[in-house]
Amino acid sequence: MESSKIRRGDTVMVITGKDKGRKGKVLAVNPEEQTLVVDGINMVVKHKKSRGAQQKSAREKKAGNIHISNVAVLCKCGKPTRVGYKFIGEKKARVCKKCGEVLDRKFTRAKEKVKEVEVEDKKVDEKQDKQPLKRREVKSTADSKVVKKPDAKPSVSSPRKVGGS
Repeated sequence: MESSKIRRGDTVMVITGKDKGRKGKVLAVNPEEQTLVVDGINMVVKHKKSRGAQQKSAREKKAGNIHISNVAVLCKCGKPTRVGYKFIGEKKARVCKKCGEVLDRKFTRAKEKVKEVEVEDKKVDEKQDKQPLKRREVKSTADSKVVKKPDAKPSVSSPRKVGGS
């Protein structure tokens, strides 16, 4: 049993056979037989015989198996490519041989998050570089909590007791 470089969910292009040049998404992979099922590729007709008066006979079209060697993975750059491997951190990721782009979705999401965090950090650093550090001032005091209305008379409050009781 060999492991396959093509996985379920990949977009592939057929490079040989009757469907040459067509693209589709991989629905299933069988690594023992080295075949896969691609949506809309190698369509076969399955005849169903009626099993009684209520059921009708029908011709069902479904995607048949295609050999792994007859397809190539489509990269984000839009070209069919071979698959290589590269270590990202401690994990092994599939990469495009033509442009070096990571093909695995979980790595691309993590890579995008890292880029977003780096961009935000750069923005914060630039803002801090432009503005000198300022001392924080305490704005809320006991006097600022008293709301004065311009029409009403000033409110007279009793002085607070200071010290022990």
